[in-house]
Amino acid sequence: MKKWMQCLLAVGLVLNGASAMAACSPIPGAEQAWSKPALRWVFVGELHGSNETPEEFLNLVCDALARGRQVTVALERPTSEQAALDGILNATDSPAATRRLLSEPGWVNGMDGRASEAMLRLLIALRALRRSYPDLAVAAFDAPYSGNAPGARDEVMGHALLAVGSAAPKNLILVLTGNIHAMQAPVFGYDLAAMFLPAGQRLSLEVTDRGGESWTDNVGGCGAWKGGIRDKDITRPRGIFFDPSLAPYGKVDGILSLGVPLTASAPAAGEPSPLPACRIKFLQQKH
Repeated sequence: MKKWMQCLLAVGLVLNGASAMAACSPIPGAEQAWSKPALRWVFVGELHGSNETPEEFLNLVCDALARGRQVTVALERPTSEQAALDGILNATDSPAATRRLLSEPGWVNGMDGRASEAMLRLLIALRALRRSYPDLAVAAFDAPYSGNAPGARDEVMGHALLAVGSAAPKNLILVLTGNIHAMQAPVFGYDLAAMFLPAGQRLSLEVTDRGGESWTDNVGGCGAWKGGIRDKDITRPRGIFFDPSLAPYGKVDGILSLGVPLTASAPAAGEPSPLPACRIKFLQQKH
C-alpha cells in the first residue's frame, strides 16, 4: 500500500493553467500479468483519440511501478521526437519542454488522435512519477521505414520495440499503440508489430469500452467520431480479463475493459492553419 500511496502522491499535475489531478487507481486483474516471470512487453491496443485510455494506461504504469518493476513506456510516436519526449521527463523548465514537444511536426499536424491532449497529460503525469521512480523512461517506437510493402511499418515498429527492450534489459516495456499493431495474428495478410517480439515474453490487451466518441482520422475525415471498440458485454466492469474470446477484434491475450464510454480528446497543439484536408472533410460531413 505504501508504494501505491507513492504513486498517488506523485501524479498531481497542472495543465494549461487548469488544475487536474490524475490519481492512480489499481486496475482489477492486473496482478495476473505481473505474475508471469518471463514477461517483457505488455501491449495495450487502443482506439486513438480518447481521454479514457491514456488515463487507464497511466494506472497500469503505476501498478507495475508499485509492484517493484522497472518500467519503460513505449509510445506510438515518431522516433524523431525522442529528444523532445526526454525533455518532458527531464527538463527543469517544464513549460519550455512542452512547447518544444508541441512544435514537433507530429504534434503540429497530428490529427489522428495520437497527439491528443490526453496523450500530453499522460506524458506530464509520467514526468511527475519520475520524481519517485527515476528509472522510469519513455521511448518512441514509430521508426521511419522505406517502400510501400504491406506491413513495412509494423515490421520496423516491431524491431524498434526489440531495441527498446535490449537497451533496458531489466525493464518491463509497457506499450501504448493502436489496437491493430498489438494483435498476435495477421489481420491484413502481414505480421503486426507485436508478432516480431518473442511469443513467451509478450502480452497483448485490447481496450474495450461502452461506445462514446474518440478523435480519430476515419474515412478520410479527422475529428470526434461516434463509436468505439464496444465490449461484447456492455455491462462488463473496469478491469483486465485474460480471455482471448472476449476481444471484439483480432487475436490478443485478453481485454482491458474501461467500463465507461469514450470521450474525445482533441489535438494538444490545436488545429493547424490552414486546416488539413481531413479536418475540412470532417467538418463538411458533420454539417
